[in-house]
Amino acid sequence: MRQKYTILSLTRTAVLVGTCFIIGSLGAASCQKNAKHVKMAHQLVETDNNRTLDIRLDETVRITLPENATTGYRWTVESYDREFLSELPSEAHYPATTGVGSGGEVTFIFQCKKAGTGDIMLKQWRSWEGDSSIIGRFHIQLRVLP
Repeated sequence: MRQKYTILSLTRTAVLVGTCFIIGSLGAASCQKNAKHVKMAHQLVETDNNRTLDIRLDETVRITLPENATTGYRWTVESYDREFLSELPSEAHYPATTGVGSGGEVTFIFQCKKAGTGDIMLKQWRSWEGDSSIIGRFHIQLRVLP
């Protein structure tokens, strides 16, 4: 009886290991296949202002800037070269662990769609007060390579 139980346990273990091996192999092949389609994301911050960056076609640029929306001053896209770049949805990050009125950051995301040179201009302002309220600007020039 004990020998029968051991053989059954070994059989189950072998099937389990074999299944895991097959699933793992398929997953690895899938990851390798998809890795060809993953493009680099360039992370830029406030200190990258007025920089020129070489970037490849289809890669993304993520610009993350500090912001405190409770003051009314918000970062917004002033302009970008639509011929070379596509704007993706921005992301606001305000940690829940900080108190009311605390700052956070906002991330603007752009994807390169055509080779050439393009600029991104951001401004920090109170939109209802107009351009006279601008307290900060961010500019980046991108050289999009094929």
